[in-house]
Amino acid sequence: MLFQYNGGSSPLHRLGPLSKLIWVGCFSLLSMAWDSTIREAALLVVLIAVAGFGARLTLARQLRAMSFLIGLGIPYFILSILAIREGNTVASWGPIVITAEGLDIAGALTLRIFVLFLASYIYLSTTDPRDFVQALNLRLRVPYRFAFGISVALTFLPLLEEEGRTIMAARRVRGQEPPRGWGNRISWWSGYAAAVLVNAVRRVQQTALAMEGKGFGAYAERTYLRTLENGRLGYVCAVIAVFAMAVLGWIL
Repeated sequence: MLFQYNGGSSPLHRLGPLSKLIWVGCFSLLSMAWDSTIREAALLVVLIAVAGFGARLTLARQLRAMSFLIGLGIPYFILSILAIREGNTVASWGPIVITAEGLDIAGALTLRIFVLFLASYIYLSTTDPRDFVQALNLRLRVPYRFAFGISVALTFLPLLEEEGRTIMAARRVRGQEPPRGWGNRISWWSGYAAAVLVNAVRRVQQTALAMEGKGFGAYAERTYLRTLENGRLGYVCAVIAVFAMAVLGWIL
């Protein structure tokens, strides 16, 4: 399961959840503000280095996590090229016109998808959902019922991924491989999605019953067994991230 928290002792694991959230927000804002392929590529390279040295995520693992985006990125890149016709023409085939500006903007938009995903993936891999909920409640004063709902959503993501693998394996054992033809494939995948949805609803019901049985939400405040560390390093990293974002956004 790729999309879940993985415990460790890397530098990013030791940072507070809110400090890392500010860091991810700065990367995301820079990526959304830039429309250059070179800048987005540089940002992606920096994120890959941060994931490797800061979170101890190997390059193979990063590529495996981003591999499913290739099926989305390539069509998006082609459609963006065809949609942008302003600028110097590089090549043309009848009504199809490819411009230099179109290539640049299409590359930037496609790389932006990978930048936003990788930044979020690093955060999910290095942040314990319990620490995130505790930080929202104690630091930002978010009601713990709402914070716990976010935690449940983060927890359900790897569970649903595992459910999907189990359902797929069960179908293969029964000889139900994806059929040929668009109509048959749509029907097959619709049944698969419905099975995953039914299991998700069942888990939600079980979680709701467990919360009700434990009296969740009966009191205005909630106590925590874990102690949330809030070192100075997190504040320093957050200030550096905001300052670097402001400088890069203003200069570039």
